[in-house]
Amino acid sequence: MNINQWMPRGVMVVALSLVCMTHDAPARIVLGQDRNVLATPFVPEPSDAGRAIQPVAALVAHAGELKLPFDRYTTTDEFGREITFYLSVANYKPSAAPKGGEKSSASGAGAESKATEKQGDRDAKVADAGAKDQKLPIVVFIQGSGGGSLFGELPDGRRYGGIQNILLTLADGRFRVLVVEKPGVAFLSQATPPGSAEGCTDEFKREHTPQRWTAAIVAATRAARALPGIDTSTLLIAGHSEGGDMAAHVGAALPEATHVAILSAGGPTQLFDMAQLARREQTPGESAAEREARVESAYEAWTRIMQDPDSIEKSEWGHPNRRWSTFMKASPVQSALSCNARMFLAYGTLDTSVPVESCDVLRAQLTAAGKDVTTDRRIGEDHGFSKEGQDPQAGFTIVFKKMIEWWGPKNVSK
Repeated sequence: MNINQWMPRGVMVVALSLVCMTHDAPARIVLGQDRNVLATPFVPEPSDAGRAIQPVAALVAHAGELKLPFDRYTTTDEFGREITFYLSVANYKPSAAPKGGEKSSASGAGAESKATEKQGDRDAKVADAGAKDQKLPIVVFIQGSGGGSLFGELPDGRRYGGIQNILLTLADGRFRVLVVEKPGVAFLSQATPPGSAEGCTDEFKREHTPQRWTAAIVAATRAARALPGIDTSTLLIAGHSEGGDMAAHVGAALPEATHVAILSAGGPTQLFDMAQLARREQTPGESAAEREARVESAYEAWTRIMQDPDSIEKSEWGHPNRRWSTFMKASPVQSALSCNARMFLAYGTLDTSVPVESCDVLRAQLTAAGKDVTTDRRIGEDHGFSKEGQDPQAGFTIVFKKMIEWWGPKNVSK
């Protein structure tokens, strides 16, 4: 079995509906294996020009126009690119937050879980009412791999969001959620399959490297923190899957970050991850020799990638060479070690997208270096913190609640 045969076994896509996210409209949360990815030593170093210029946010669309609980802004990063980001409305409060541990009949790839929360007459204007005198901190949530938008649209015109929507339901007026659209990705566009770069724009394929993606997130974060009504005394950078790797890189590039949460991600390099995943038993009774042959296939793929490392036409595992050649050289461990923020790690021991060994390496390296690390090692849970038969939304809800408690944002700062 070659690497292209075994890699799809780690892919799981779970579609959820979460009513409270889009003004009485269900929001689908796509939890992909958003991590066809891996990494080595890279500590982002913004250019001198990037350090000298304070990014400025321009409001381009209100939440009401977008039919989402987020306002849309643009800013300019150190590479001169226009970066689009979304900041949740100031005091968004769903009528009821997701209940951790709740189960449903949904399970497995493509399963859907229906929430039944009633949003009532809450809309963007109501959510913003009375918020002018409040100062709330920001959590930056970084999505996983692939060229899909942060938001999508259902056939009936209702709009939905990704995992950031689960986090937003737990904010309860204590913080605002910031998400950044990947450069080259159009609003509401979705990659097929989720988590991949297949069918995505050439611009996205050129722009999506850890260095350039870090610069975009840094610019958006600094622009958002300069807006009125933002509490700048604390800043949480959080990400899941590929986004977890990026949380380490962004935390290293942003001295303003006080807390960094790496969820289902991390480790020495994504090439190490690929080798570990290849070594796992794929079929009952297969020999050690068969498993080791897959490991060699992973390194053979790396050799092919490095023969044309900047190509966006040639690809492996659903992503262009340019993505792999840069991400596989970018080490979450090295970035996390250079970060002065407090660290929160959460990962499942049955993750088939990011090997638990990688997460354990990250934890061990940070602990040995004397970093302030809190770890939530989820026994028997997968990439999305789920167990068999569990509502896929429930695992994220539980982990997010623990992360928020660890971060400890106040209810309202004035």
